[in-house]
Amino acid sequence: MKAEIVAVGTELLLGQIVDTNSAYMAQQLTTIGVDVHFKSNVGDNLERIKATLGNALGRADFVLTTGGIGPTLDDLTREAAAEVTGKPLVFNQRLCDQIADFFTRVGRPMGENNRKQAFIPEGAIPIENPVGTAPGFIVEHGAKAIASVPGVPHEMRHFMEHAILPYLRQKMGIREIIVSRVLKLFGIGESLVDEKIKDLIEDGTNPTIGLLAHTQIGEVHVRLTAKAEHAPDAHAMNAALERRVRDRLEPFVFGTDDETYESVLTGLLHDSGLTLAVAETGYGSSIIQTLKGLAGSDRFLKLGVTLTAPAMGTVLPGVPAGSLGDAAIFGEAAARGLAQGVRAFARADLGLALTGRAARDKSQDHVVQIALAHSAGTDSLEQRWPHAMRFVENRTTKLALSQVRKYVLERK
Repeated sequence: MKAEIVAVGTELLLGQIVDTNSAYMAQQLTTIGVDVHFKSNVGDNLERIKATLGNALGRADFVLTTGGIGPTLDDLTREAAAEVTGKPLVFNQRLCDQIADFFTRVGRPMGENNRKQAFIPEGAIPIENPVGTAPGFIVEHGAKAIASVPGVPHEMRHFMEHAILPYLRQKMGIREIIVSRVLKLFGIGESLVDEKIKDLIEDGTNPTIGLLAHTQIGEVHVRLTAKAEHAPDAHAMNAALERRVRDRLEPFVFGTDDETYESVLTGLLHDSGLTLAVAETGYGSSIIQTLKGLAGSDRFLKLGVTLTAPAMGTVLPGVPAGSLGDAAIFGEAAARGLAQGVRAFARADLGLALTGRAARDKSQDHVVQIALAHSAGTDSLEQRWPHAMRFVENRTTKLALSQVRKYVLERK
């Protein structure tokens, strides 16, 4: 089955909102064997939405729209879907009652314009929305169909799980259970991952392997997907393949599925009983803010210091007076001194420090100095990225935290 995703909303075209919905929907459709051949963005204009849906129906078996089914005048997806499929909009009392019930539950009056949301193309399959006010629908058009879901991300996800995927599974006669397992990697690039497990990817038919590089957070995700009649069998198939992948990539695997790097590190620090103190310069990293946002961080984060004036680093014990000058602040000695100083000042088990210099032009690199002080000494690391490299702050933060993770794991 060929599918096309149409994201509706002028704000998407203006760049005011990033279209994450289409990416999620495409991933979900892929898990049941639906091929997404096209994605489209269109503004809140009836004629342009109709033209986009018409083009989509001409080249796809299933068209999935997101957005444009709210209560306002510029929410025009339902009107466009009705006109393209040649069906009038009809009022659905059950959907209206569901909308009214939602407003009652949240203690707000239902506006008259919300009644608009209870109109769907004649003969369409209504989809109630228990997590919001915008019902959806699936309107079949010959052997093809248009499905419309809300643009609010958490509502869209609910619709995908509870309505769209079950509809397609039934339509396509899919009876197998599809189970995915995601291995999350840090410290290795997508091309090297591909090189190390290329034969497993090429040989894989069930389970299959897919790679996805998350540049912004510096991670590579390896998705294993198995099909079987029963869920335990699919899980077992994934587990067998996971062991083979881990044999080749284990040093870089930090977590699975919904785990984040930060949550995994939190668990390690909690279990180890170690405490941590952090010192960073105004380079732009966000180690302290990242750690503060973690649940239970007060159990291991004893102190966080951000130095906006280099000379202030000398208030920490053990930091040489001349090591934090305007030029020296970028060096290894400064990072090591800060790590030792903040550890001693906070009386923590570990002292983590980061300093560096952001590139000002193409002739410079971003330079980062990371140091970790512990009972056996101080380890340091220098990292350079080209001027044009994006998301350096995120990578720098995670790279610094990875030094803590490495120490904790080696200490076990």
